[in-house]
Amino acid sequence: MIRFCVVDDHEIVHDGLRAMAAREDDLEFTGATTSPADAPALIERAGPDVLLLDLRLGEENSTDLCAELTRRFPELTVLVFSAYGNAELLSQAIRAGAAGYVLKDTSTARIPDILRELRRNGSYFDPRIAGRLLRRSASPSATPEAFGERELEIVRRIARGENNHEIGERLHISPHTVKFHVTTMLRRHELRRRAELVRLAMELHVLD
Repeated sequence: MIRFCVVDDHEIVHDGLRAMAAREDDLEFTGATTSPADAPALIERAGPDVLLLDLRLGEENSTDLCAELTRRFPELTVLVFSAYGNAELLSQAIRAGAAGYVLKDTSTARIPDILRELRRNGSYFDPRIAGRLLRRSASPSATPEAFGERELEIVRRIARGENNHEIGERLHISPHTVKFHVTTMLRRHELRRRAELVRLAMELHVLD
């Protein structure tokens, strides 16, 4: 069962996601709020696995809220959803601790599979914008110590939103080998989530 709640300033979004969850045996809608200030109390009360967080709440960018929530609730997975297909906003969301980013024009029928992939793989990035994040930096001097060549390719493909099976097919290795590489990188860098590997790569200027 994947328990999720929502922070969005449009109640019609809450209603749509609640109705969606009611049709799925493995999803449970645990609550929603329109107020960023109420988000911590909602999470404490509802105990979700995943928070769907609108990137734009009123006139405010919610990346600061995302960073606060992921610090306070380290077991929480944040999926940002946004009307803006902007690579810079995606980069900001990842740096704030988001494990996923989905565009609001995504069909509601796709959300269950996105939540399952997020839970299964630890990350989901809308493929329509994730590829824009993958320009190589002109100064990747820190890369060799942080990532091997094969590892770096895996991180790039995680940023594209690919799962272990898709990465394995692209690189002609098994999904188990992909998982081994990901686990090794997480342990080496003392990270917990795949999305944090993407964030580290951006901080090292491997991904821009």
